[in-house]
Amino acid sequence: MLTVVIPSFHSSKLIEERILEIDKEVPIIIIENSRDLEFKKKIESKFKNVRIIIPDENLGFGTAFNIGIKESKTKMVFLSQPDVKLIDNCINKLIECVKDFKDFSILTPYDKNDTIFKNYEIYNKYQEAKNSSQFALKEVDFVDLTWLINKDNFDIEDLWDEKIFLYFEAQDFSKRLKDRNKKIFISKAINTYHIGSASHDKRLEFYSKLNRNWHYNWSRFYFNKKHYGSFYAYKKGSILLIKLLFKFFKSILLFKKKSIQLIFAELHGLFAAMINKSSYYRPYKDISLRDL
Repeated sequence: MLTVVIPSFHSSKLIEERILEIDKEVPIIIIENSRDLEFKKKIESKFKNVRIIIPDENLGFGTAFNIGIKESKTKMVFLSQPDVKLIDNCINKLIECVKDFKDFSILTPYDKNDTIFKNYEIYNKYQEAKNSSQFALKEVDFVDLTWLINKDNFDIEDLWDEKIFLYFEAQDFSKRLKDRNKKIFISKAINTYHIGSASHDKRLEFYSKLNRNWHYNWSRFYFNKKHYGSFYAYKKGSILLIKLLFKFFKSILLFKKKSIQLIFAELHGLFAAMINKSSYYRPYKDISLRDL
């Protein structure tokens, strides 16, 4: 048995779709970052295998995943996202796979919608896993979108970096595991389907773009500094800063209000990281969907 953990932020419709893709005997933990108490009441009354945890504030993906890992009672924990469809009996196949194969820290289904992006990378050559013929298991160096965690090969040092609110958390997670000689596998015979850019309510689209621009640049600088050193991070960051300043002033001259806001978010996020500010930006904080 395993536990499915999904972080959510105003993703009620998608969350219900994901729940219906999972066997009713499988425990599910939803970390609802929007503080939607009505959603919690509705879902928990409708689905007896679902528990919804509502934090005091929006914690982001990494911290939500850590909560789910700690709160789960099973040795296997499957971390997913609202906009990732669990197709072709995905969860039951994972359960079947790990009955005999446990020599891993992370095992990830292959995402069929690889036109958006491939959800794994291989940098080194590895031998095929023992039962690769049935589940097409291949050791890899980086995985994204979903993660099946084997708690027997997973330590407190392997948890997600909670300083990262959004973006580059998967790169950081995978790199730290590989640096500690932990094994990461992908199964080509078990599949998901990433819808893409669909995890939040469409009324929040512009705020989502602001959020993305700010945190992408903050997280990229933080990741580079953490893993490759200050000189590398500031060199890359300074080049990007100059490019963004040109884009920002061009938008001002053209009187493009939304472009100005979006580019300013990129500048602000990068600058905040360069002066060692935390990943604090939350454009949704005082927004109610009822007012949009």
